[in-house]
Amino acid sequence: MARFLEFFVASLLVAILGLAVGFSLPAHRSYTHSVETNRPLNVVFDMLNGFQRFNDWNRMQQIDPNVKFTLSGPASGVGAKLEYSSLNPRVGKGSWELIESIPGEEIVYRLENSALGTNKTMRFRFDRTGRSQRNVEIKQRYRVEYGMNLIGRYAGMYVASNVGDGIKASLRTLSNALAGVPRVDYTIYEHPLLVVDVPAQNVLKVDVEAPRKDDGVAISMTNQLEWMKKVMTDSGLEKDGPLRIVTIDFSTESYTFQMLQPVRAVGTEAGTSAAKTVAELPVLNITVNGDGNPVVLAQTPPMRAVNTKWVGPAAALQRVRDTLRAWAIVRGYALEGNGFDDYGVDIPEMLNPDAEFQAYLPLKAAEAP
Repeated sequence: MARFLEFFVASLLVAILGLAVGFSLPAHRSYTHSVETNRPLNVVFDMLNGFQRFNDWNRMQQIDPNVKFTLSGPASGVGAKLEYSSLNPRVGKGSWELIESIPGEEIVYRLENSALGTNKTMRFRFDRTGRSQRNVEIKQRYRVEYGMNLIGRYAGMYVASNVGDGIKASLRTLSNALAGVPRVDYTIYEHPLLVVDVPAQNVLKVDVEAPRKDDGVAISMTNQLEWMKKVMTDSGLEKDGPLRIVTIDFSTESYTFQMLQPVRAVGTEAGTSAAKTVAELPVLNITVNGDGNPVVLAQTPPMRAVNTKWVGPAAALQRVRDTLRAWAIVRGYALEGNGFDDYGVDIPEMLNPDAEFQAYLPLKAAEAP
């Protein structure tokens, strides 16, 4: 009996000590980690202000490639919500909901999951840093409340490892994803950035590789355009849209590209070279005369593409395409194929400050919205 009393008293003392220690532990816990990037602040903010690139800043899919996601609410901003479900206990079931969004300053998500605690939030804070304040510090902070839940208070002792290690890994993943985005602030671009439908077309095509120095590009384009004009005259065709330049490779020494000129039979209605499918295109035949004439008849498939207008010299179109690329990547659009530009001016005018172009980057067909 004496031994039983000793055991009971010892157990009681341990329980009292456990309660005392538990109540002395914090009723809430937080963990913060940060990473720095040289990408523009607006690009960083857009990357995190929704779920379009969620798997590029969260490790759920890396842990379980079969995790199921369900999106609701707006595409970005307050109200955007992602629910997830996984058979992997490291992921489990729960949701992220965007509850605060202050452009250029911070984003706050409310978290629901099976981990102990309530009022869980994940906050992303953005601060300019580095030389001339050109870099951005991304500070990610997790916070959870345990209240009177003593088990939770004890569990909070391990937040730095249970949650903190995941935050560190996620920020590394985010940093790598941002490194793949062109260093362009598309929010200051003066023309709308859009997703558009581009129809299938009958075109005359020429492959070109031109030196970039001494007006080599303009001279080559002019020469090839003369071949195109000859084929149109000999084949009873006329232009059915602006000249299109498809960029293949743009190096310091040379420019490799394709010239595509949409065409239709003379006397037919404008736009007849465009169709929703290649099979719907009018049947055309061409006559290619002249030694070395490089012109061939081709058909471009229909596609969706990100698009914007550019007013200025053609030499800046590479930068414009980078602007489109950054805007598209941040929004989760999958790009595929070579960028191209429709020329709204004749070749001799393409370097003028008031020259107009339409720039395009094709979207991957299977993922085009």
